[in-house]
Amino acid sequence: VSFFSTSPELSNKQRFEYFSRTIPSDHYQVKAMVDIVIRLGWSYISIIYEESNYGIKAFEELEVLLAKHAICIAVKEKLVKDSGVAEETAYDNIVQKLLTKPRAR
Repeated sequence: VSFFSTSPELSNKQRFEYFSRTIPSDHYQVKAMVDIVIRLGWSYISIIYEESNYGIKAFEELEVLLAKHAICIAVKEKLVKDSGVAEETAYDNIVQKLLTKPRAR
């Protein structure tokens, strides 16, 4: 029984037959993000996510759900896992990439 594990991978009962959690999977957070994008009428967005199991899996699911709703990803950038040690140039590069797509939300 886990009180904090939210990874959708843990919902696979064939792989984690005895795993149980007390909070919902991250799937619902990703679905809520897509619902917000749809509600705001956005069809072209940029995404920045963390290089961690949580960030990568959420991004993968987000990418699939956005495609189902014909929402395009203009820029997708991954932050290093420990952002505290990332060099300033890494952030500058991400900002520069975001600026190349000014119409993206």
